Amino acid sequence: MLELTKSTIYLATNNMNKFEEIRNVLENSKINLRVINIKGNEIQAFSVLSVARQSALNIAEKFEGAFLVEDSGLYIDSLYGFPGPYSSFVYKTIGVGGIIRLIKDRENKNAEFHSALIYGENGKIIKNFVGITEGTISTSIKGEKGFGFDPIFIPNGYNKTFAEMTIMEKNKISHRAKSTGAFAQWITKKLDNA
Repeated sequence: MLELTKSTIYLATNNMNKFEEIRNVLENSKINLRVINIKGNEIQAFSVLSVARQSALNIAEKFEGAFLVEDSGLYIDSLYGFPGPYSSFVYKTIGVGGIIRLIKDRENKNAEFHSALIYGENGKIIKNFVGITEGTISTSIKGEKGFGFDPIFIPNGYNKTFAEMTIMEKNKISHRAKSTGAFAQWITKKLDNA
């Protein structure tokens, strides 16, 4: 049996949950995903795409190989998009319970998860990919799987949170799976034409 030659691409992260989700989406692709512990500067911006692009620019200055940077955020309508790109910081400071307290008495519990994935190689940024999943915020914590705000995010069309889904279920609909899926299609064409 002929083994497919895979291209190695490094995901710049120290979040192994994020790595596993992205690796799972790329499992049947021509990509051999590895982790590199290198960090870019995270700027203050409302868009996860802006934050990811700046981080990727910093990483491109330090790393010559092919790499990915992913940033994501939870945008809650009734909180004017908060926590958005500050989701990781907000999670570490007030946690899932803090978000529930902020929205429990608000009628509008609509939210979106955004993911921005940046691909770079040879010291420059090549392309970016964005994924968005719409849903609502649960006022109770549900599920043990996933990470971050997964226990309170219910995607539209479902009656369970991301944290109640297996990685395979979540990766059919999540914001990160959408941006990674778009990248996988693009990079496959690029590698096929190389």
